[in-house]
Parts: sequence; structure tokens; C-alpha cells
Amino acid sequence: MKKYVIFMVLALVIPGSIVAQSLYFDIGLGAGNAITEIDGEDVADSLGSSIDDIGVDFSVKLGVGPVFNVPLYIVGDFGGIGHRLYDDYNYLQFNSYLIGPGIVFYPIPLIQIGASFGYSFVANDTDLPVEMYDSEGGYAGNVSIAFDFGAEKNGCLLGVKYAFAENTLEVSEAEQKSTALTFMIKYAYRQKL
Repeated sequence: MKKYVIFMVLALVIPGSIVAQSLYFDIGLGAGNAITEIDGEDVADSLGSSIDDIGVDFSVKLGVGPVFNVPLYIVGDFGGIGHRLYDDYNYLQFNSYLIGPGIVFYPIPLIQIGASFGYSFVANDTDLPVEMYDSEGGYAGNVSIAFDFGAEKNGCLLGVKYAFAENTLEVSEAEQKSTALTFMIKYAYRQKL
């Protein structure tokens, strides 16, 4: 499955580079609210009110654009959602990752809209004496809207992002669904029209 996703990204990026004007790159982090469900049950709710949690997301996009002199960029996205549940003694860490193609569009020079969809996997962790399973694979995606501050080729993106992932866990065959709504800040290198 990973080979298929990598092939899809290359199949989109290489033809786009023929008609594109420049390299697109962005990298950044976000923080906000996350929810992790295992077989439909919210993990935070099942642990009680004494548990704190935080959601983070990160993303690196690399691509080409503008394509055909339209403010559209074709990108490959590697990103993820981290959801940490913790108290004074222990933690549970749910990590869902995305590898896949995406697009970035500027309806006006100040506003950037992005979307990605692709293959997902998880790498969960805890300091409790229980086994946390990784995934057999799944799917994930995200959408974002941001203000793009900057001129020329360098910019700072400030905005919001919604990300989701769904995976089947190894051994247990349980379904892990993760979502996050975060405020993000990113550095972007791009040629704006």
C-alpha cells in the first residue's frame, strides 16, 4: 500500500512540474483539541475526568506550482495527529500519520486553502504496563485554511486545520479513529501569483 501511495504522489508531482513555475514547500505545527476513539468509544471519556489531554498536528508539504498560471499547487503531504492523554503519573500517546497527495489553492493572495488525503498508519505509545498496538494501515486526510503573510517567496501561514485518520489496529483488529482541530503556524516557500 505504501508503494502505491508513493507512486500516486510521484504521478501527480512529476507531470505538474513540467507545467509549474516553482517549488512549493511548507512545514509547521498546530495545537488544539483532539479525539481518539477505539471501536467507537472515546478514550478520554472512558478514563474519567482526572485525565488531561492535548492534541497536536504537524505537516510537511513538498510540491510544485503555480500550475498553468493558476494559484494551484500540487503537493505530497507527510503529516500526523498526536493525541496525548496524561495525569501526574502516566500517559497514553496516540499517533496517526498521513502520507499522500494534496493540493494548495489561493483564491486570493492572502488566503490559502489546502487539502490532502492518503495512506495512514499509527504508532501508539504508553508508559503503562499494557501493550499498545500499531496499525495494519488505513486512511487519513486534512483540510486547512490560513492567512498567508509574506511577500516574494517566503511566507508565514496562520490558520486552522481539521485532520482525521482511521486505522485498523494489529492483533486486536480494533478500529482507531482520530480527529484534531488545531490552530497552526507554518513556514511556506512558494511563488505567489
